[in-house]
Amino acid sequence: MMHPRQLSLCLQRKFLCLALILVTAGLVSAPKAEAGGSGSAATQLDVTPPVYEFAVENKWLPMRDGVRLSVTFLKPTPRTPGETFPVLLDLYPYRKDEFPARHSYFARRGYIMATVDIRGTGSSEGAVPPREYSEQELDDALEIIDQLSRMPGSNGRVGMWGKSWGGFNAIQVAMREPPALKAIMAVEATDDLFHDDVHHMDGSFHIDQFVVWMDHLTLLPQTPTYALDEDYFKNRFESYPWFLTYAKQQRDGEFWRRNSLRWQYDKLKTPAYLIGGLLDGYRDSVPRMLENVKAPVRAAIGPYDHEWPDNGVPGPNYEWRHEAMRWWDYWLKDRDTGIMDDAPLAVFVREGHAPDLDLKTTPGHWISDEWPIPGTAWKKFYPSVSRQLREQLENGKKGVESLRYVPSYGVATGLWWGEPTGDMRPDDAGSLVFDSPVLEKGFEIVGFPRVRLRVSADAPLAHWVARLEDVQPDGTVSLVTGRLLNGSQRNSRLEPEPLEPGEIYDLEIDLHFTTWTFKPGHRVRLAVSNSLFPMIWPTPHPMTTELHLGVESTRMELPVIPPAERKVPAFLPPEPREELAEVRYLNSVPWLDFYEYKRDLWRKTTSVEWKSRSETLDHGRRHRTNERNYYETNDDRPAKSRFSGEARTTIHLEDRKLELRSTFDVRSDEKNFYVKIIRHLFKDDDLLRQREWNETIPRMFN
Repeated sequence: MMHPRQLSLCLQRKFLCLALILVTAGLVSAPKAEAGGSGSAATQLDVTPPVYEFAVENKWLPMRDGVRLSVTFLKPTPRTPGETFPVLLDLYPYRKDEFPARHSYFARRGYIMATVDIRGTGSSEGAVPPREYSEQELDDALEIIDQLSRMPGSNGRVGMWGKSWGGFNAIQVAMREPPALKAIMAVEATDDLFHDDVHHMDGSFHIDQFVVWMDHLTLLPQTPTYALDEDYFKNRFESYPWFLTYAKQQRDGEFWRRNSLRWQYDKLKTPAYLIGGLLDGYRDSVPRMLENVKAPVRAAIGPYDHEWPDNGVPGPNYEWRHEAMRWWDYWLKDRDTGIMDDAPLAVFVREGHAPDLDLKTTPGHWISDEWPIPGTAWKKFYPSVSRQLREQLENGKKGVESLRYVPSYGVATGLWWGEPTGDMRPDDAGSLVFDSPVLEKGFEIVGFPRVRLRVSADAPLAHWVARLEDVQPDGTVSLVTGRLLNGSQRNSRLEPEPLEPGEIYDLEIDLHFTTWTFKPGHRVRLAVSNSLFPMIWPTPHPMTTELHLGVESTRMELPVIPPAERKVPAFLPPEPREELAEVRYLNSVPWLDFYEYKRDLWRKTTSVEWKSRSETLDHGRRHRTNERNYYETNDDRPAKSRFSGEARTTIHLEDRKLELRSTFDVRSDEKNFYVKIIRHLFKDDDLLRQREWNETIPRMFN
């Protein structure tokens, strides 16, 4: 039995698990003492004070084709005749009427807040889009921004912002350069939809809680009436499952790159504020955008997971909304808040702490600097035939290490490259492991560690996983970062090709962005394996891989920053959040997670099961949600892996009870994925409608 936080990623995804937009609510108060940092009082206070009353309005935004999108406004009351305000837009599919936003922090500081349900979701009209960040969604956003800029009370300037989904579409909309969009804020978002997003993580087939829940969420009826009419069945219940769309797009290309900023940085001309987390799967985009976008960019990367900086786990936390106000006031109100005088990057440098699944506060410190950090030097380590990491090659001591592929290893790493992890020794048992001597002198790293491997395999498809770890003095092992490389993409993500069994290849693996302090008395560890279950679907062939040692082509390089006195960001401590009378959690916490890991030695199978449930009361409607996901693989027959998932929502209305269920069954053999998806709709416990999809999808280098 593993700690439930290990894979409780329903709260750690770009979908915010029902309570997404609640997290931006906050009480209003004057800025407090600084949360560890320098900075003048003038810099801290030079933003619009919280002096405005506001009104809440629910309206429609008509699109050119006649479909109306539902918007909730928080409108400040002018304090002087003719006073106008900028508008801040967030656009999500997360059903704002059931879980209402209260962006009062910003409304009280003189911003019109506009929260819109994406077409075909929540209380908006129209059909469910064919995919996330569809052309329809982005086209609608352009119309929305234009209307918001011309609405009564607007000063003509619009900012777009959001976390995860809202950060994704803010970046993609800004690439289209709507004239009224003057700045964006993207929190926990990415510029690379194929490699970094949740459908093909690290460029390989991936299924997690978000995938199941997001498909399920799109079939829920339109609020607030929950009408079960023909429009609902045509536009929502019968909509083609997004999972099937993504499962058919297993290769990088136009589908993914059309709106991925990474391949067209010149298209972002709008100023952007970026927030990332060291335990978030989208963190790599922040330094990439800092380095490549020519428009003004400011960024902060903290120690937390896929959450907001004021409540992300683990802390320390800070009041990000104050920094947001400095950003918005500068670009939308022409106030010199000092934000553009700050260093481009504020980043939290982690100390070399022990593995801890319950980690609440990360040891470490904040720094502010340029990116890349000046003076960064690359410290090399070479895996040797003696299973050590050496700082220099040993002349004449070459060798080859073999590793039998065991597909069930990888559970300790989790379902994403994020969240606090426990002791990594269970995963290291299925890896080739190389340790440095005990360090006599410590060093700090900030950046993307590089791993280079000379390898071969006796099968046409293999994954290579590289993990950078910290061996504590007591022998426990902390995960620092890692990455998987799909061997078929060794030369090109756009043109994958099979391996030639027995042929030797040189692989280049840049690990995910990280910070860490390797302290005296610790050891640096490189672990290399071929499996990452259940994060990545196992490759189908039993095999043995070989790693060539004692050569320049097999090495690790760490980005070591020089000791220096650096500036510290002047962040404020988090403020309390506003309690919403309309929404009440009926459980003690919003989600109760259960995780179980089992090995069947007789059948040689390994399984992972995750369960979650929550219950809320909003506007008199009782919502109960449940999700279960099950993963299984076989060490002797990895092609016969499987996934099953179920999401269920029960809605108690005044005159009836509705229950919607979505079930997923995904199985594989050497050549194909076999997918069955079934949707059920019950009214007062009677089955009202059922829809089933059965599809065979060829495996494409997965």
